[in-house]
Amino acid sequence: MSLRVYRFRRYVYPTRADTSLDGVNQLPAEHEKTVQLVVVGISHNTAPVGLREELTIPADALPGVLAELRQSVAEVLVLSTCNRVELYAVCGHEASGAELLRQFLATRAGLPLRTVRDATYAYGHQAAVRHLLRVAAGLDSMVVGENEVLGQVRRALVTARRAETLGPVLDRLGDAAIACGKRARTSTSLGDGESVASVALRLAARDRGGLEGANVVVLGAGETAKSAISHLGTIKSVRVTILNRTWERAVELASLYEVDARPWTELPDALAMADVVVGCTGAHTPVVDATKLMSVRGLEPEPLVCIDLGLPRDIDLAVSSIPGVRLIDLERVGIETSARRADRSRDLGQAESIVEHETERYMEWWHGRGVAATIARLHAHANAIREAELERALARLPGLDAQARGVVRDLATRMAAKLLHEPTLALKRDAEGVNMAVVVERLFALGGATDFTAARCGPEDRAAESSISPESNVA
Repeated sequence: MSLRVYRFRRYVYPTRADTSLDGVNQLPAEHEKTVQLVVVGISHNTAPVGLREELTIPADALPGVLAELRQSVAEVLVLSTCNRVELYAVCGHEASGAELLRQFLATRAGLPLRTVRDATYAYGHQAAVRHLLRVAAGLDSMVVGENEVLGQVRRALVTARRAETLGPVLDRLGDAAIACGKRARTSTSLGDGESVASVALRLAARDRGGLEGANVVVLGAGETAKSAISHLGTIKSVRVTILNRTWERAVELASLYEVDARPWTELPDALAMADVVVGCTGAHTPVVDATKLMSVRGLEPEPLVCIDLGLPRDIDLAVSSIPGVRLIDLERVGIETSARRADRSRDLGQAESIVEHETERYMEWWHGRGVAATIARLHAHANAIREAELERALARLPGLDAQARGVVRDLATRMAAKLLHEPTLALKRDAEGVNMAVVVERLFALGGATDFTAARCGPEDRAAESSISPESNVA
């Protein structure tokens, strides 16, 4: 399907004059800036686990990262998962905004800027909108259509709202992404697909000849742990034990799925008895060390499969060198899922169409907000002329009864609405609507500014939008 391309420009956004990202090139400190939407990210498509691990932003660090970035951009949203780290920002210029975000990642991780540039992607404007919607729909996931990413987008949105780093642009985009992700899953069979955890467990079953009767230790109690335990529930006679640093969360999850829970202090004992270990804690450093694993497993241990779904890693890479131990990490899961992607071509096509439709809807909203004030002033100007001329005409026709006066008034109202209909449509839907608005302001001496403060969503904006005459038939 064809998609109209909209331009992001001439939208004024208030910014902080003082910016203080140490070591990061700042955007020009202007009183007013043009609104540009940009995303910079790294994912399983562009970088190996090792590099993604260095750039990942743990959940407990997100509020501080958001606050720091907010000093240099108008709005910011951070999405950090086991397969991607993405920074969405509203800033003054696409290229300099992308460079700022890349340098922030490099500085925070202590990596050369060139390394980050080579491994990251950047999208601006409409492409940035489309990208987040594809992510939420599961189309950019390692496992196509997996459901966990929708929850991750939702949590990123909640975190940014709590940190007060969102404005109307990203707040609306976040809601659009959630809605798009839900629609893609309900309108296609993508939501019935696998998850990263289920693929990893399938690989584990292949490595050890099945998981029936296995003793599985799950480290962590988050969404990935839930996904793994849910899948394990479909396997006959499997025994699941949850360990988590927060005991209450382990007990809560164990109660939900009717499995066992053990205190984190009993990790060595749990590892000694495990057939499969699933790591998904979100810890900053590995929680399963190769040396300690060897010590608890004994001299002649039973075969063990370690599944590492954490980023940063939960399981030391060196465990793969221990006799009898097999390691399944995100890299191996990615290789497995890439071979199965072609099997879902029909669902992918339908979901991509949904993403394109929702992208265009968002772009129409963005574009329409840029001219809402001009449209409101144009309608108010026309209504004022209509009322003045009606008053003059009716004063010269004193003999008209109430019904006749109503007919004259209705005629004037309909004429004004019909004359405004096409210009209103053009202003709201044409890619050059913002430039047209400048011309309209001058042609009709509406007295508005040529910079449209559409990025700010306040009561005055909603009042302006609601004041547009209903006769114009413009949604």
